[in-house]
Amino acid sequence: MSFLNDAINAALRDHNVPQVGTSGSSSVADALRSLLAPKARQAGLSAEDTHVEPDALQELLARLEHGGYGDVVRSWIDTGRNEPIEPAHVDAALGPNVAELSHTSGIPRETLVQELARLLPSVIDRLTPQGKLPETVAITTPPRL
Repeated sequence: MSFLNDAINAALRDHNVPQVGTSGSSSVADALRSLLAPKARQAGLSAEDTHVEPDALQELLARLEHGGYGDVVRSWIDTGRNEPIEPAHVDAALGPNVAELSHTSGIPRETLVQELARLLPSVIDRLTPQGKLPETVAITTPPRL
């Protein structure tokens, strides 16, 4: 099983999101994988063979940061408490990606952004153990002291 799949499944369990299907996959999990590993999803790799793509993680963090949520994102990466994000903020930061994710996952846009807002803090936190991003990913705003 991949580290990305582990992070997504743990977040789903923590937030009581049902996992359906024989592979333990859900539409929300598929949407998260599409967001964090789009090339693997396009290639049709199974959830177990899908790994976070550093460029996709960087793009997600940059979009949220440029949307004004850098402090929130840093809380997900740091070892302390994960700050929440509002669904409308996720929707605004991800822009057209939300419509595409909604279409491919079959989840209505409003429901999708609610689930992403609920799950992204947990998933990003798990993908950044010890409060560190993978070396190829960095957010541009310096951390608070």
